Amino acid sequence: MSSRNNSQKKRAGNRKAQGLGKPSSKADGGGRYAEEADGEMQLIEKAVDLRGSQILNIDSYQAIKWHRRLMAVTAVLAWIGFIIYVIAVFIPKWATISFRNTEGFDVSVDLGVWGEWRSISRRNTKPTAEWFPHFPSPPDNVLRLNMPELNHYYRAQAVMCIIAMVIFLGTNLLAVYTFFHHRFIYKRLTAGLYVIIGFTIFVSIEVLTNSVNAWNKEAAEKSLTDDFDYENHQSIGISTRLAQGSMATAFIAAIIFLLGSHKQKGDKAATTDLEIEDRPIHVGR
Repeated sequence: MSSRNNSQKKRAGNRKAQGLGKPSSKADGGGRYAEEADGEMQLIEKAVDLRGSQILNIDSYQAIKWHRRLMAVTAVLAWIGFIIYVIAVFIPKWATISFRNTEGFDVSVDLGVWGEWRSISRRNTKPTAEWFPHFPSPPDNVLRLNMPELNHYYRAQAVMCIIAMVIFLGTNLLAVYTFFHHRFIYKRLTAGLYVIIGFTIFVSIEVLTNSVNAWNKEAAEKSLTDDFDYENHQSIGISTRLAQGSMATAFIAAIIFLLGSHKQKGDKAATTDLEIEDRPIHVGR
């Protein structure tokens, strides 16, 4: 009997030593999470601060390290700017125009890229809101949307917004790529694309302004009074403000990436990795 108990205790001790039959503790899980976090931090430090690279010039290394940190912060802001711009494109609040129509009813129009919300306040009734899409074609019962010139403006704005979103996404991915492939031309290309993004967003905002001006011109020509102007009742919406913030982010990112695109040559290079990647490429036959 005692020998059986001894053998059972021995097997239990072996299982305990090997960790068999013992559930994983929270401490083990926390340790794994800590190791994963440490691994991610090491990857970020290697990509941004060039940890592990052989330093050739300590002064150049200190300068490029702060440049790359600033580029990393700017890249994060650029991703935020991209998300903000996507939100702005899909929120119909680029501008709000309030006026009184020919029937004497107060009308409020929230302009968007893909359509507009029109709210009409009739006498002794609650305001009623209705959605009018711009694509594929506006409804025939809205006189304002039947202006051919106005429809061209809305198509142009939609195209510019789509182009800006596509280039913005690709440029942000290229910005991340520059932290792992250090050749200077990639950073300059990123800076140039951010400039294009900024101007594309600017054009999309200007198209909206010009569409309102075209509407005012058409209304003035059809109006019996010279002082009847829709633009006097216009207010800038939150979508336009978000787009302006994204535009500013793109221009700031262009400046930062351009400043961080100095070519690393010879003994003035910060690290061997940068010096090797910035060497001239000779294309043979």
